[in-house]
Amino acid sequence: FVKELLEKKYPRVQPIITPRFGPSCTEDLLCALGDLAQARDLHVQSHISENEEEVKLVENLFPAYQNYTELYDKNKLLTSKTVMAHACYLSEEELKLFSLRGAAISHCPNSNFSMRSGVLNVQKVLKHNVKLGLGTDVAGGYSASMLDAIRRTMMASNSLQINKVNEAGLTLEEAFRLATLGGSQALGLDDMIGNFEVGKEFDALLINTKASDSPFDLFSADNFEDTLQKFLYLGDDRNISEVYVAGKQVVPFSSSV
Repeated sequence: FVKELLEKKYPRVQPIITPRFGPSCTEDLLCALGDLAQARDLHVQSHISENEEEVKLVENLFPAYQNYTELYDKNKLLTSKTVMAHACYLSEEELKLFSLRGAAISHCPNSNFSMRSGVLNVQKVLKHNVKLGLGTDVAGGYSASMLDAIRRTMMASNSLQINKVNEAGLTLEEAFRLATLGGSQALGLDDMIGNFEVGKEFDALLINTKASDSPFDLFSADNFEDTLQKFLYLGDDRNISEVYVAGKQVVPFSSSV
């Protein structure tokens, strides 16, 4: 009943099964949660392969499973409604299983750098056609800003290029896509939000690049790409004049909304 009520009144708000992560659960608990998720067609979120010690711990705790991903998959927790945070150390076989199940990854580079846990190879994930969005994971990082997530995604990608893991890094446009349409795809909401396609709900920021207290300057020679790049790398809430969610203005807040 609660699920149907939420879907009717707040279609973006969904109940979600949230095992902390494999090592904090028994096999019986994971199995029961998977059965519940399947029976009620619920979303699932958890962590996977955030650091190497975690991966080794899962191997020791659950020796019957071939890898960390199989632990979730065999217990019905890896579905097209699943989002797993981090995923820094997934193997080729695990990424193939993610793609097969339609499960998504939330890339949280601020947390990964802050805890020195690992660096997700975003390009490798995308080559396996795995859904990928950006996350903040402020329990491990220090910023809830999606602008920060974009910036740290670029730094993570650059570090992989510097260390010859990848021949080239992500472009800023690719990171921006991960923060917008990529996130909506990971959450299974890309038919409703994520870009400005006709028929989708209007989620938008109105950016004032010439705000009096703007943290960056514009020059006459700047084109649109230059301006966007300056905002994504240097901008903050001082540049955000208005915020719209599903077509309704929520910043500045109006009592008429």
